[in-house]
Amino acid sequence: MAVRIILILCCGLVFAGFALCLGAGEPGVRTWRTYRLAQAMAQTPAGVILLGGIGLIVIESPR
Repeated sequence: MAVRIILILCCGLVFAGFALCLGAGEPGVRTWRTYRLAQAMAQTPAGVILLGGIGLIVIESPR
């Protein structure tokens, strides 16, 4: 169940970054911050999957 939630979050981040790129318009000085935000949203899912996997291992491991 937790793995599914992590994957849905990652897919949502990538889709939101894609939607920002589509809605930003032409690249330029005014839209530079929007494109940087979209780039960060595209790179974040790798870290979320890594931290989520580590967190699941720690939570599910017997003490």
